[in-house]
Amino acid sequence: MPERAFCVHGHFYQPPRVDPFTGEIPQEYGAEPYSNWTEKIYHTCYRPNTLIGNFEKISFNLGSTLTHWMEQHHPDTLKEIVRQENAVFARLGVSNGMAQPYFHTIMPLADKRDKLTLVRWGLRDYQRLFGHLPQGMWLPETAVDLETLDVLAGEGLQFTILAPWQAKRSDLDVTQPYKVNLPSGRSIAVFFYNSFLSGEISFNPCATENADRFVQDWLLPQMGAIQRDGAQFFLAASDGELYGHHQPFRDMFLSHLLDGAVEERGILRSYPAAWLRNHPLEQSTEIVENTSWSCHHGIERWRDVCGDAPDATWKKPLREFLTQLSQAVDAIYEEKTSGLVGDLWALRDDYAQVIMGQADPNEFVQAHAKKKLNSAEVTLLKNLLAAQHERLRMFSSDAWFFYDLDRIEPLNALKYAAHAAHLTQLACGRDVSQDLLPIISRAQSQQSGLHGDMAYLSYLSRFNLNYA
Repeated sequence: MPERAFCVHGHFYQPPRVDPFTGEIPQEYGAEPYSNWTEKIYHTCYRPNTLIGNFEKISFNLGSTLTHWMEQHHPDTLKEIVRQENAVFARLGVSNGMAQPYFHTIMPLADKRDKLTLVRWGLRDYQRLFGHLPQGMWLPETAVDLETLDVLAGEGLQFTILAPWQAKRSDLDVTQPYKVNLPSGRSIAVFFYNSFLSGEISFNPCATENADRFVQDWLLPQMGAIQRDGAQFFLAASDGELYGHHQPFRDMFLSHLLDGAVEERGILRSYPAAWLRNHPLEQSTEIVENTSWSCHHGIERWRDVCGDAPDATWKKPLREFLTQLSQAVDAIYEEKTSGLVGDLWALRDDYAQVIMGQADPNEFVQAHAKKKLNSAEVTLLKNLLAAQHERLRMFSSDAWFFYDLDRIEPLNALKYAAHAAHLTQLACGRDVSQDLLPIISRAQSQQSGLHGDMAYLSYLSRFNLNYA
């Protein structure tokens, strides 16, 4: 019998719900008895899975917006997750954790400069938490293009995980990873998850009621259908919040599945990094660019109307407004930093030290300057870098995922945009968003009638009043 292994990957993430005016998540309707949804999901998912030891059993990634919140509110739980990952790393020499771009950005919709920053910030955050670098990186919504894969490979990452329909091969065998050759001459490994097992885990509650039955009725038939010899790696991937939040008690299902039910049938428990180290790549494939795991229309869900959200005419103007605003913010950043610093984009990459609390902002800008800065120049650079943080944060994918503009996710994107514009105005003395208002005015909620420019201007006015 060939060597067979099974792995579950959990994508754990919460959107940036923090109100930039207060630095805290506001009270959220529906999260009762907790104050907000992140806190509620913590108690139904993150904490139970940690207590039961699941972060040592699965492959996983934790979004930085979630880990930063846990550091502030539940540091002991985060430390235990780190301990569990470190135990795997000590035992195997590779990690069962994967990094993620720092914000949950649809990477094919970002330019290369932003891709580099997001990946570098994500890697730095992972290393800060876990004490070492990972071998793989999870892409938000598994949205992919060749440039993104090349950025990953260029930063030393060995693999990512994609959906099977993101491969061009019609004869794809999802029980083995594939080599993807990149235009730069680099290459990267891609694991394609088993769509049947992943879909049943995610959307069929009956499949996850009993771990032993799942192995008997779902996993073993999939294994029996494979007609080739050689080692076989079966990977299921889903949102991590499924295990306890979306489906109660699935944290216990997951624990027994990977610490009993699978091994009792002679199936190994493994992780992508460990499998890749012990099983050299034998096959290659091309990818289908501008695709994802959660949109049937590639990546249209995050920039325009598509069949997944046919009435969401607000998405395109929101995307256009934020894109043009980011370009205006960047232009001021380039103009005002000229003569003060050397490589301004390397400066932005290094700004992760400030975001993650590893460096004092004043000392950071002074250390990166080409000359001794006066207090006004220090303030200028601090504002410009803070604006860069906000203008990257405003592209979190959640803003476009749902069906209406008048929700916390797109409105938060407009708050972050207003903050970026305000910080830029402090640096240059003018509102770089003024000429872009006709674009965002075209975005309108079908539920409440709210126009995007109304929301944006209210947030911008609040920043201007608070910091006048």
